[in-house]
Amino acid sequence: MNRRQFFLTSLAAAAAGPLGAAETPLLTLDDRGSSGKPQVTVLVVDTDRVSTPISDGIYGQFLEHINHSIEDGLFAEQIRGAGFEGEDFKTYWLPFADHGEVELADVAFNNGIRCVRLRIAGGHAGVRQGRVFLEENVRYDGWVWMKLESGSPDIELRVTGPDGKAMAMQPLKITGSDWQEVPFSFTSFRREEQASVEIVANGKGTLLLDFVSLMRADARRDGKLRPDLFQSLQGLHPSFVRWPGGSYASTYKWKECIGPYASRGYHPNMYWGGYSGYGGFGTDEFLGLCSKLKCEPLIVLACPDTKPESVQYAMDWVRYLNGAPTSEMGRLRAANGHAEPYGVKLFQIDNEPMNNGFTPEQYAEIVNLYGTEIRKLVSEARIVACGQKRSSDMDWSEKVVDLAGDNFDILGCHNYEYEPENYQSGLPRLQNYLTKLIDYVRASKHPHIEVAALEWSLQHTYDWRAGLHAAGSLIMYEELGPGLTMTCPALLMRNTTDDPKWTSSIYHNHVTWFPGGSYPVERLFREHYAERYLASAMGSFEDVPDRSQLFDKISTAIPSGWTEGAMDAIATASADGMRVVIKTVNYGPRRNTLLVHLQGQNLPERAKAKLYTIAAPVNATASFDRPDIFTPLTKSIPYAKNFSVDVDPYSVAVVEIQAE
Repeated sequence: MNRRQFFLTSLAAAAAGPLGAAETPLLTLDDRGSSGKPQVTVLVVDTDRVSTPISDGIYGQFLEHINHSIEDGLFAEQIRGAGFEGEDFKTYWLPFADHGEVELADVAFNNGIRCVRLRIAGGHAGVRQGRVFLEENVRYDGWVWMKLESGSPDIELRVTGPDGKAMAMQPLKITGSDWQEVPFSFTSFRREEQASVEIVANGKGTLLLDFVSLMRADARRDGKLRPDLFQSLQGLHPSFVRWPGGSYASTYKWKECIGPYASRGYHPNMYWGGYSGYGGFGTDEFLGLCSKLKCEPLIVLACPDTKPESVQYAMDWVRYLNGAPTSEMGRLRAANGHAEPYGVKLFQIDNEPMNNGFTPEQYAEIVNLYGTEIRKLVSEARIVACGQKRSSDMDWSEKVVDLAGDNFDILGCHNYEYEPENYQSGLPRLQNYLTKLIDYVRASKHPHIEVAALEWSLQHTYDWRAGLHAAGSLIMYEELGPGLTMTCPALLMRNTTDDPKWTSSIYHNHVTWFPGGSYPVERLFREHYAERYLASAMGSFEDVPDRSQLFDKISTAIPSGWTEGAMDAIATASADGMRVVIKTVNYGPRRNTLLVHLQGQNLPERAKAKLYTIAAPVNATASFDRPDIFTPLTKSIPYAKNFSVDVDPYSVAVVEIQAE
C-alpha cells in the first residue's frame, strides 16, 4: 500500500460511532431541524480523484496603523507623545513645578518644531507621564534629549508607583550647551500597571527637553516589539503580512520613518483619531518583524497620482527595499543597519482608491504606470491591484482587469460583512461575487490574474459570531482555490480604548491582550492547513436509520428536510498524502452530525486521529479577565473507514489524521 497517498476511514468524536444505525438521543426543540428530526451533513471524499491546490496565502494577516494597533500597541515604546508635537504635551504630559516653571517652547529639534522648557529658580520643575507598565525584574532603558540654556540644575529621572513611592531614581548628566541624548536604564523590582515616569530639574537654570523614550531593554534589542503582542501575532503563523494600511497607506511618508528614531517625522494618525505618531515602527522594523515571523512582506505603496515626483517617491521605496548595497537607496538602507537587500516581491498599488475619488479608468492608468515601473526594478515582483471594495461593485474589478491586466498579478478585493446577525447568511453573497470574479478573470484576456480577499471579517462585533464567520470564510477561501490565492482579515489588533465599532482579532490595553472571536479560529485553521482540496459540503438534511444508504446509494437517495446554512465542511490533504484534515462549522442552535465517507485505493492501514473543538454561546466574548474562553479542546479519536462527529451548537471542529 502506498502510504503517501491516503485518506482515512473513520474516527469517532464527541458522541461518534459507526454509521450503521442512527441513534436518536433526547433532543430539545432547538436541537432539531425544521421537520423536528435529527440532521446530518454528509461529506464524501474520494482520495483517488485529482485534487486542486490551496495556497497558504489564504492565511495572511494585515497589520494596519489603526486604533493604536502599532503605536501604543505592537511597537514597544511606552512613552506617548514622545516629541511634544501637536497636542502631545496637553494630551499625555502633566507639568509640575515649585519655584519653577514648565512651558511648551517653539524650538526646533530634528524634525520637530516644539519642545519643553524647564525654568528653575531655587526649586524644581518637571514633566510627568502616567499609565506606564513595568514588569517585575525586567530591565528598562531609554533616553531623553536635552539642551542646557543656562545655569547648572540637577536633573533626575524618577519612576514612581501610584502610591507615590519611588521605584527607580537616576541622575541625568548633561554637559555643554548642545542638544544631546542622555540615556538611562533601571530594573523594576515589582510589577506595576500604573507607574509614572518623571523628568525633574532641581536648583537654578533653564533647559530644554525633547523626545523621551522608554522600552523594555530586551524589546529594544530585538525588533522593538511588545513581547506579548508579538507572541499573539506569531501564534497565527501568517504566510504574509500586509502593511502599512489601509487608508493610512495612501499618505504614508516612508522616508520620514527610517533612520534614528528621534529624527523621524511627526505624523498624527488623522485617519483614525489624530493620535500621536513618530514613525518609530517603519520599514526596517516591519521587515524585521516579517523575518521573525518567517513570513513574506506585502508592501502597500502610496500611489496618489501620475505625477513624476509621486512615482519617483514610490519607486525609491522599492529601491530601498531591494536595491544593491552600492546604489543610492541601498547605501541609505545600509546606513540604517541592513546592508543586504530585503528581496521584497509583493507590492500593492495603493489601497481603496475609490475612497480618494478615483474611477476604475483613472486607477487603471495608475496601475499601468506604477506596475510598469515596479517590474523594471523587480523582475520577479508580484503586483497587487485594488479590486472592488463592495461585493456589488463588479464593474470596478472588471474594468481594472480589462484595462490594466497586463501590469499586475493579483486583484485584491475587500470582503467584509457589516451586520453581525448575517455571520452565516452573508457568506453565500460573498462567495457568489468571488466566484463570479474568478470566472470573469479566467474568461478575460488576462487569465493569469489571481484573486485575493485582502480585507475581510465580520465587523461591529467581536463575540463568537465573529469566530463562526471566520470559520465559514476560511472554508470558503480554501474551496475557491486555486483561483483565490491570498486573504488577510482585518482588523488584526486594536486598543480597547478606541472606537468599538471597528472590531478585531486581538484586543489589548497597555498591559495585556485577549482574543476576539475570530482569533482562535484563525489560529486553529492555520495550524491545520493542508495544501490540497479534496471535497466540501454545506447545509444539512434529515438523518436516516441506515446511514450507509447515504453513501452506497448516493445516486438514488433523496435527502429530505434540507436546512440551508446549518453547516459547512471541507476535506483537505497535505501534498505528500500523509495527512488529512476535516474542518467544519455548525452555525446554529442545534447539534448536528457530520458524516464522512472516505474511499480510494491508497488508504493507510494505520493512522492517528485527533479532534479539536471550540464551542461557545453565540454572543460569548473573551475579556481581560476571561481571555481563555475560546481555548480549543483536544482529544484522540479512533481511526476507521467511516466516521461521524457530533458537532455541538455554535461550534467549530477540526479532525486531523496522520498516517503512521
